[in-house]
Amino acid sequence: MTGRGRSGVGRSGRGTRAPAVFARAWRPFLPVTLAAVLIGAALPHAAPTALAQTAPPPAPPAARPVAEPATLVLWNRPIVVFRIPVGPVSPAERAAGAARRFDALPDDVRPEELVADPAAIGDLRGLLVRARDMVLFGIAEGDLDPTTGESLAEVGQRAVRRLREVMEARVQQRRPTVFLRGVGLSLGAGAILVLLLWLIWRAADRILLRLADATHRRAVSLVGVDLRRPIDAVERGLVRVTAWGLGAVAAYLWLAYALSQFPYTRPWAEELKAHLIEVLSDFGARALGAIPGLFAVLLIFLAARFVIRILDIFIQSIEQGAINLRTLPPDTARATRRIVAVLVWVFALTVAYEYIPGSSTEAFKGIGVLIGLMISLGSAGLVNQLMSGLVVIYSRALRPGELVRAGDVTGRVSEVGLLSTKLIAKGEEITIPNAVLVGTTVTNYSRLGGDDGPVISTAISIGYDAPWRQVHAMLLLAAERTPGIRAQPAPLVLQRALSDFYVEYELRGRLAESAEPMATRSALHAEIQDVFNENGVQIMSPNFEAQPERPVVVPKAQWFAAPAAPPREAPRPPGRPARPDGAERG
Repeated sequence: MTGRGRSGVGRSGRGTRAPAVFARAWRPFLPVTLAAVLIGAALPHAAPTALAQTAPPPAPPAARPVAEPATLVLWNRPIVVFRIPVGPVSPAERAAGAARRFDALPDDVRPEELVADPAAIGDLRGLLVRARDMVLFGIAEGDLDPTTGESLAEVGQRAVRRLREVMEARVQQRRPTVFLRGVGLSLGAGAILVLLLWLIWRAADRILLRLADATHRRAVSLVGVDLRRPIDAVERGLVRVTAWGLGAVAAYLWLAYALSQFPYTRPWAEELKAHLIEVLSDFGARALGAIPGLFAVLLIFLAARFVIRILDIFIQSIEQGAINLRTLPPDTARATRRIVAVLVWVFALTVAYEYIPGSSTEAFKGIGVLIGLMISLGSAGLVNQLMSGLVVIYSRALRPGELVRAGDVTGRVSEVGLLSTKLIAKGEEITIPNAVLVGTTVTNYSRLGGDDGPVISTAISIGYDAPWRQVHAMLLLAAERTPGIRAQPAPLVLQRALSDFYVEYELRGRLAESAEPMATRSALHAEIQDVFNENGVQIMSPNFEAQPERPVVVPKAQWFAAPAAPPREAPRPPGRPARPDGAERG
């Protein structure tokens, strides 16, 4: 084995020795010292001579085992990476032994006393890193990273430089002034952090208040849907996320600053700063790269909105009757406008998809698949309602303003939508899902009425002892007295059935335009009872066993018996004759 001179780094107060002198002085010790350092922790207490005698010869390159690299880290600072084992000593054991030897250095060792000397044992060549006469570790040629192209001398110089930084940091950490200064600066920075967080949240609250005021003053709709509340929720979410992000960045910077005030944790601060700069630079690069795609998406959606506005103007003209098309009646124009708008937006989204930043990533595709699966599983009922709504709208079975009966509900149609139909009955708005409406029988009283108004009818059963002509006259008189029933066309009485015990009569009239169906029917029933009582004709709808001796009627003297009060006269349409008083009825 041949020794080499030092790497140009001498001890303080000593001249640089010649290579020949160094070789003569260290020739007996270099083989033993290099073997002891490379073997490391496996045989830390063995004598140098024993190590030299028992060290096995290096295995051929093809037979050497592959070991995991190990990094020597001192005071949170990486020093060197060990990549090959030396004999039975793995890279991890080499790093552990070097750390123990560095911790055992005397306190009076100065940083400039750390040097790296070249050495060789057989075909194993490398450097010995030592302080004074104490060898800390060895660096072999197999420890070099082939991807970087660094030489053995460069790796040794870097390891020595980092070791000197560790020793200087260890000396500074032991000084009370350095510790107290770091604590004071960290607390001061923490106070500034608290103030900054308070300012961020205060600004966020003010922005939220302004957004709340602006939301009430603006109107935003899409496909007939009011978007003010969703847009307000999105804006509030963006403000809160921005506030949390600024607070997190401020806390991150404070943490990095506080860690940099102490020598032991200064490497962590440098890593935090480097990581933040890397993240911000990567984010900025991605943002700049996404600008062309976002511009293309903006153009596509602006074009889609322009097309929808043109179609809205055209279809609204059809809905208002300015344009007549046989294929698109006015009562289906609103639903058609919504369907066309949805189709245009879906087409625009399809075209703009490839320009959306991140659309080609696996994460974006996974989210798209998840959303599609959720929509597929949860929209079965919605699709059923939509298809039923299309049947109701394009079959033109119902129109707004018509009087209809759907199941047990009778009222005027106020809205026919894609998902539900709304009726106004008894002063209430009743919503019927279109799927239910398609599956039930709907009676339309207004469709065939035209200008005469919808039909209103009621049925009554009277015994055979009452002349049918008299019953007809009484029913027509009751219809004439009822507010809300048109005088023209005249009401009509039909005999629907001749049952075993009574005759079934049906009274049909035309409802006035502003009359409420339920209230009008109730008033008609009251007038029928009054007219029949006035004429002494009993109403016996249920079956009976024998004809009563007297007619079952309410005497006129008991019509307003206590505690009942006389009813208020309802307003009558113009031209309707006044109701006769009790004397005239008698």
